[in-house]
Amino acid sequence: MIIHGDFETRGTVDLKEVGADVYTKHPDTDVWCFAWAIDDEEPRIFAPQYDTPWELYEAMKTATFAAHNANFELAVWNNIMVPRYGWPRLDPERVICTMAMAYAMALPGSLENAAAALGLTQQKDAAGHRLMMQMCRPKTEVPLTWWDDYDKLVSLYAYCQQDVRTEQALHKRLLDLSPAEQKLWILDHRINQRGIYIDQLSVTKAIEVVKLEADRLNDELNKATEGAVGFATEVATLTKWIQGQGVPIDGLAKADVIEALKIEEMPDPVRRALEIRQEAGKTSTAKLRTILNILSSDGRARDLLQYHAAGTGRWGGRKLQPQNMPRPSISHEMVEEILDLFPKKSALELVELINFLYGPPMSIVSDCLRGMICAAPGHVLMAADFANIEGRVLAWLAGEQWKLDAFAAYDRKEGPDIYKLGYAKSFRIPVEEVTKDQRFIGKVQELACGYQGGVGAFQTMAKNYRLVVSDARAEEIKNAWREAHPAIVNFWYSLENAAMDAVAHPGQTFVAGSTLGRCITYLKKGSFLFCKLPSGRVLTYPYARLKEKETPWGAMKEQIHYMKVDQKTRKWQETSLYGGLLSENVTQAVSRDILAEALVRVDAQGYPIVMHVHDEIVVEVEESRRWDLSLFEAYVMQAPTWAVGLPIAVEGWRGRRYRK
Repeated sequence: MIIHGDFETRGTVDLKEVGADVYTKHPDTDVWCFAWAIDDEEPRIFAPQYDTPWELYEAMKTATFAAHNANFELAVWNNIMVPRYGWPRLDPERVICTMAMAYAMALPGSLENAAAALGLTQQKDAAGHRLMMQMCRPKTEVPLTWWDDYDKLVSLYAYCQQDVRTEQALHKRLLDLSPAEQKLWILDHRINQRGIYIDQLSVTKAIEVVKLEADRLNDELNKATEGAVGFATEVATLTKWIQGQGVPIDGLAKADVIEALKIEEMPDPVRRALEIRQEAGKTSTAKLRTILNILSSDGRARDLLQYHAAGTGRWGGRKLQPQNMPRPSISHEMVEEILDLFPKKSALELVELINFLYGPPMSIVSDCLRGMICAAPGHVLMAADFANIEGRVLAWLAGEQWKLDAFAAYDRKEGPDIYKLGYAKSFRIPVEEVTKDQRFIGKVQELACGYQGGVGAFQTMAKNYRLVVSDARAEEIKNAWREAHPAIVNFWYSLENAAMDAVAHPGQTFVAGSTLGRCITYLKKGSFLFCKLPSGRVLTYPYARLKEKETPWGAMKEQIHYMKVDQKTRKWQETSLYGGLLSENVTQAVSRDILAEALVRVDAQGYPIVMHVHDEIVVEVEESRRWDLSLFEAYVMQAPTWAVGLPIAVEGWRGRRYRK
């Protein structure tokens, strides 16, 4: 028996700003109503202030609870309904999430968009949604009053019931998570509920430092532009002013500013204005205030990870987003040294001291952001990061044996690193003769070329690493890399052919890869193209079909087109597949599965996981106990049973503050 349920709530704090944990624990937050239905029954509605759901209590003794974005419903249930209304506690082991199921099928996450993508007859009530957005906030805050007139309540109840009908219809069309993925979703919920401790004092002091420095930079910008631009955040005004000084610039994005500063002949005021813009963009009080907003009363930030946010299964960051924090330009020891000053000095003293001893305050605060994530008092963080996991997985899937041997030799400390060896093999020179600059090119080519990247991909990656080469040289580097990696190049076309054959012949399976245990299997069933990984997990490509598309070199070629949520626009739109992208998908998906199994394994050994960032697992343990880092690393790097022959290595650290 499945019970579908949905809460409608109200509160004085903004759910999007503070997150579910802070929102549902706030004393002003309460529940308007709860709609629920057993299996396919018509949804019932009740308001907890007036009703006692005896039938629900009885049904929940044996039922599974289903909700869309079930993490929020769990927070409302356990943080509001249990302590205030006497409901029995709801454990995540008894919950399934239709949003997680939708994400796992590469569908949009929101109920409205997932229902629309599947063309369900039941859809969210748009007018009801607008009413809900009004009623979730107070009518007036002083005195505190709510939108509680009878007609609005009746309409809200109807909206809530319609949400449940839509969830019921959506659940019927979605594939259940596999037992392993359901277990992983439960673990993900527990990690999100555990949260990560934040050095709140440092964040508060950093806000003051950034404000003082921003005011100083804005004053200097105002003088440099003779009053034309008052704030570094006035992008359009500053761009227009720079162009008016005869300096060509398209905008003030990070890359635009870097390129513009390379211009040798430039008026001093323009150069200084660009430098101010560059420095002012390093960090902002908005990001720091977000950290404070999401902190629960125990100083921890929760709900920072989104299960299956990408079609490959990788997690996404939310709120704090440690995945997107800038890489520090100073050592971790220096970060700790600086943050240790924060409790001892005023903001003004810190600005002067940082500027004198370490560098521009905005840049230094940005460098210290990771360090503000730390262990709670009496605890310590331990972390283990998979080394070059995507490069290893791609070589393993494709059967590029020389590269697998090279990784294994390097792990045994018996061979050179892959960037030196890759360059040497690409250009057929002895590895001992590879210079530091050539190794750097080897690093960029390794990162840019593995997924069929051409000159454009190489130059984009080169730009990120401040490497300057001509297009002709980039073409030479790309071709050399491909010649050195025949199995990977073969893998691109093998994947593309198998996937296209599967789309052209629904119901038949087609296999890419020739090594037993590493094969990728494609099957078109209904509207979806399915891709089975060596782990047994399945990726999906919704509404896959064959369609001609013009290639970058002007020819027409038949390719797979399918629907996906664009990562930039967040819109559900058509896109296409080719061999390199398919190889990127399966490589990232297999890398994710290695991380997922490590998470489950580490948790089973009693390590409290507080977060994971890309391919790194972070745990928080008691300082008084003897937690062995090498043993933790061994648990993380243990190869899954299905990944025979894949060399896995991790790099670990132990300390009070988070680092990169």
